[in-house]
Amino acid sequence: MAVTALGVLCGCGGSQPDSANTVTQETEPSDTGTAAPEGSEQTTEGTEEAPAEGAAEVEEPGALTDEEKLEVLLSSADLGVSPEVHATHEGLSYFQENIAVEYTHYTEIFDETECATAMDRINVDLVGEDPQSGLAQAYTLPPEEGTDEEYRPQVYAWMLSYDREVDTSSVWNYVHEHCTGVQLQSGTDEVEIEPFTLEDSAELSTDGVSMVIHRDGAPIDSPAAVRHSMTIDFGDNLVMISAVGLSETEFAELAAAQSQKLADYAESQADDA
Repeated sequence: MAVTALGVLCGCGGSQPDSANTVTQETEPSDTGTAAPEGSEQTTEGTEEAPAEGAAEVEEPGALTDEEKLEVLLSSADLGVSPEVHATHEGLSYFQENIAVEYTHYTEIFDETECATAMDRINVDLVGEDPQSGLAQAYTLPPEEGTDEEYRPQVYAWMLSYDREVDTSSVWNYVHEHCTGVQLQSGTDEVEIEPFTLEDSAELSTDGVSMVIHRDGAPIDSPAAVRHSMTIDFGDNLVMISAVGLSETEFAELAAAQSQKLADYAESQADDA
């Protein structure tokens, strides 16, 4: 069915690494970014929130270098299992060609509803205008032990840096408003979209969605039917973690690990200041 071919939301545009520990470096400069539509554009200043009582306030960092991105993004050691395939992509051209792209998958399958349109544009809207640098990690995990499932779970973690503080709240608010609880339907297939909430966020600003593909009223019996995505606003940096084929618990563990790595980095920078 066409609905099962939907790309990885907020991931790497369906681009799959083709060899273990592949490193693709793209260093071409970029003069322009991809603009978000009116009403869902990233704002240029973040929203300050008071930390919870007893919690340490996390220092908001400036733009990170590629070396720092490698340090704070999820690594193979954080995944719990050894990935079958790992690719690192450096440079803005990778993001412009594979992530900040307006697709037509959802509108072609589900017609031009507000939710379908928002889902096709979400990567463009999240990336926003004029990122300064970027780095992405892509992992293919082995199938769960004891199953004969051919599908390999996919995990993506990437970071873009800007010359301003990141605030993705308007993008997610729009998606939640038009997609939460909405059943995107094509024949007997439906996509259920709900907000993803990370309880263990290390006091960072996180938001995202969980998606489950249904057929004839029940979830499709395939890991590929379950998808999760979450962003973290990290000072002048946007961090994304997304996955296909992981349970909500498994994804939440990776998302919490990613948030903690960022919080630890921010704390270490504050200690060195």
